[in-house]
Amino acid sequence: HRLAIYQLLQTINQKCFSALLNLPPQQFRFMVMSIMWGFKHTQRDVADVALTITQDMVNNFNMCDRSISDAFFKAYFIELLNEIIVVLADNEHKSSFKPQYTVLSRMVRLVDSNQITAPLFDASQPENANMNNALFVRQSIANLLATAFANLTQRQIEVFVEGLFNFNDDLEKFRNHVRDFLIQTKEFAGDNADLYLDETEREIEQKKQKEKEQALAVPGMVKPSEMEEDE
Repeated sequence: HRLAIYQLLQTINQKCFSALLNLPPQQFRFMVMSIMWGFKHTQRDVADVALTITQDMVNNFNMCDRSISDAFFKAYFIELLNEIIVVLADNEHKSSFKPQYTVLSRMVRLVDSNQITAPLFDASQPENANMNNALFVRQSIANLLATAFANLTQRQIEVFVEGLFNFNDDLEKFRNHVRDFLIQTKEFAGDNADLYLDETEREIEQKKQKEKEQALAVPGMVKPSEMEEDE
């Protein structure tokens, strides 16, 4: 039931995005909150779809008229980013590691490449006179992690945050950097197989492909019907 609702939201986001722009502010806020609730869900299917919606929505707004995208990012970017980091650092949600780090990488990339032009901070405050979005996001992530992980040193957090900005254009390096940090926090002590899930799935797929190629090389090993299904 819940999964079907998020699949509907995903379809609307992908096929009828303009309809979302016409929602009254209160209803739009409810939708965003529902998406955040979704990627906090412990059911992997629901969380994964909600994270995909988040990335699609961020990408769609980034391609909108600048006045529209500015309003969205000012209102929701930091909140979405913080909530994604919270679930990413939660051991109960590690089965959704791949979509989590993928969305995080995309959001950091938008900031790092200056694609978000609206200030994500309060530009009216004197202390923010020399602030920019990249610096503000760095500080926001560091403050969040310092609060969540008292066992980490300031230097450990600084290195992690710097890595998010250095590796956001290389998803594999970004994934490894985030994974190493999560294991370092000790919150992920024990079985960390889910953190390697995308690599495991890729290895399984490569093994199946290799076995298929070997079978095809031997006449009669693969039924014609199975060959058609694979195609």
